[in-house]
Amino acid sequence: MARRSFLRACGGSAALLLPLLRDIEARADGAGAPLRLLIIHKPLGIQWPLWRPAATATTTAFTLPSCSAPFEPLRSKMVMIDGVNVVCTNTAGGDGGTNSAEGAMVALMTGQPTLGKVGQQDWCAGGASIDQILLARSPVLGGPASLTKTQVGSLQLAADVRADRDEVAPRVMSYLDTLSGQTDISRARQPLYPETQPLAAFNRLFGGALPPGTTPIDTARLLAQKLSVLDFMRKDLARLQTLIPASEKDRLAQHAASIQHLEAAIRASLPVGPGVSACTVPAAPPMFDPKVPVQTNPNTSVYTHLAGLDYYTPNEPDNHPHQAAGRLHLALIKAAFACDLTRVATFSWASGTSWVLFPGPFDGAPLPNGLPSATHHNVADSGQAWASDYLAKVDSFYASETAQALQAFDAQVDADGNTLLDNTVAAYVSEGSLQPGHYCSDIPFLVFGGKNTRIQGGKLLKVTDGPLPSVADDATTGNRPTNDVWLALAPIFGVQLPLGLGAPKQFTGPLPGLVG
Repeated sequence: MARRSFLRACGGSAALLLPLLRDIEARADGAGAPLRLLIIHKPLGIQWPLWRPAATATTTAFTLPSCSAPFEPLRSKMVMIDGVNVVCTNTAGGDGGTNSAEGAMVALMTGQPTLGKVGQQDWCAGGASIDQILLARSPVLGGPASLTKTQVGSLQLAADVRADRDEVAPRVMSYLDTLSGQTDISRARQPLYPETQPLAAFNRLFGGALPPGTTPIDTARLLAQKLSVLDFMRKDLARLQTLIPASEKDRLAQHAASIQHLEAAIRASLPVGPGVSACTVPAAPPMFDPKVPVQTNPNTSVYTHLAGLDYYTPNEPDNHPHQAAGRLHLALIKAAFACDLTRVATFSWASGTSWVLFPGPFDGAPLPNGLPSATHHNVADSGQAWASDYLAKVDSFYASETAQALQAFDAQVDADGNTLLDNTVAAYVSEGSLQPGHYCSDIPFLVFGGKNTRIQGGKLLKVTDGPLPSVADDATTGNRPTNDVWLALAPIFGVQLPLGLGAPKQFTGPLPGLVG
């Protein structure tokens, strides 16, 4: 096929058809589907007794308690890691935010010493995050040695980014490498801010098939008018049908169907009703002004309800915009992977100091003291007896939503006939451990991956039989640093990190038993 000639005639739709043509050529040459990397963050730790299997559990014989039970359908492609710590330090060798959500978020993703902090807890990343390290170096994911470049290098998405203060650290997962020669540490770090609006992310991924200059608002208008990006590709898709082998025509139909399905979900999420324009783009969660009070009553720690994508809307128990946004973002990632528009993505359900509101016992009844709802972070730090049950329900909610998304990955047929999860390494992790306290030891860490990833699924990987989470911030309890997990995963993507990752106390070596 004269691919370049065809693409020159395709106009805007070339951005979407190029990955498909590239995959067709690769399969013709006997190549398999590409590998992908997905890291999913849930905030504020876990309720350990309801997450970790019993102490008598073995590597292959274990029962998932209530908070991790939603992942049971994925057991054969999942490794539950028990006994890793986020190790925080800074370039001077001192504390880098130990037992704080802000410091742990930075250390978890970059694995490197921070440059220091700005203000109260805004720790500044001292290097690139692991997703960007692998992206830059991996010939599989699109690094300099790669033969192909995806349309979008990597995706950074989040369902909500509200936080206690106007800080970068709790909101951001991904960073580029620091700028050299910059003395202002807040400017030396290079955060990749997550996109919170599914419509804007959709436009970035699929807008290349629309007329030049199309904005997210334009896309919303088109979707409100029932127009699809496929409408602008129809002639090119028809031409492609006459060029490709018969064996590829089903895949072309799946390619178009996945875009159409995603458009339908985005269209359904657009606000409509009396006095509301169908093409109105939802407002992004705000960056807070630290000068604005964040408590209505410091004596009771009742936080002001600020605008954002809350899970619960008073008097509308079935209206869950936080849930809907998360589902759309994860569906966007699935479609982007399936269409080979990108091979690296990060997604955060909420910031490390989450301001998402949940209903009290998740049935609309009030919390103690007459509160109709409270922020996730507020409850996590409360230390009150009723908080454990509340937090367990939040943990189960995030686990259930994430498990459903990953099962959808496992139902999506990939270019090689396997499932998308067979070719994706996915991590589900939190920056903290047991609440209250923001402990950095024994954080929840799940790794998923099917047969082409070399992940040794169906396993409970007990790094240590040490105590429950405590104030320990390093590997002295018998645990290992989270960097050891990243070091074990890197070779899957053709990346060797022989010098380790981070400061000497932040790694010991690749975690054994995770990758075959």
